[in-house]
Amino acid sequence: MRTVPVNRSLQQSLRLLLSAILVMVLVPQANSRSRPRGWLVIDSPVDGARVYVDGRLVGKTPFKRPLKLRPGKHRLKATKAGFGTFKTEFRIRRGRRTEISVDLLPVSGLLKVTANIDAAEVYIDNKLAGRTPLIKNVVVGKHDIMVMREGYNDYVSEIVVEAGQRHFVEAVLTPFQDLSPEVKAIAEQQKQKQKLLEQLGDRLAEKPLPPAEQQPAAAPWYQDWWRKWWFWTAAGVVLATAVVIPVAVTAGSSQANLNAHPPAATIQLQLRQP
Repeated sequence: MRTVPVNRSLQQSLRLLLSAILVMVLVPQANSRSRPRGWLVIDSPVDGARVYVDGRLVGKTPFKRPLKLRPGKHRLKATKAGFGTFKTEFRIRRGRRTEISVDLLPVSGLLKVTANIDAAEVYIDNKLAGRTPLIKNVVVGKHDIMVMREGYNDYVSEIVVEAGQRHFVEAVLTPFQDLSPEVKAIAEQQKQKQKLLEQLGDRLAEKPLPPAEQQPAAAPWYQDWWRKWWFWTAAGVVLATAVVIPVAVTAGSSQANLNAHPPAATIQLQLRQP
């Protein structure tokens, strides 16, 4: 009969213990939820920027209502394609509103250039940027676009790049028109001239000059002297002088003898030339 009251008292004790435990767990949470918080008001002139608070995405600009945050220090970051990243730190106070102006600076826009001719060169502000089709981030502002390909007329255009915006340039390249007869004639002359120069260069390359050490040395002036014409001329002059002088001396010494006696001989000189 005494065991029954003991069991009932034990059950009541257990129930009281469980109730106390539940109160200890649930009451702090209820207090934390009911604890007053602060509000963050975000204002930005750029729509569509992603906003992160303490590394967690909280939405995109513009925000229709303030964000509820716990009191304390927080970090904010905002990003958007074509704009610079915005970062700042702020503090939330209980029951108060904190306002932050998220001002994103424009940086670049997306440019896509296509053409009816593949692999055409694309120049942005006179600098080669690539070949078609081309997709590239371009700094905000005005730019000159030129698309060119050999054998086609150049395509020239001007665009104004806006931050975070997409811009499309569709270039149509047309082939060169037929040249005039005068221009064709000049081009043909230049072509023939170039061809002759190439042929002359090939011939010179086929028959190179012998090296200096292999070229035959010039013959000395005295080689085969007895065959030279000047040798026989000089020899004839010497022989004539040797014969004429004695005859002249003899004739001058005795004029009478010359009259009395006929000339004994007639001298004939014949010069042989080589």
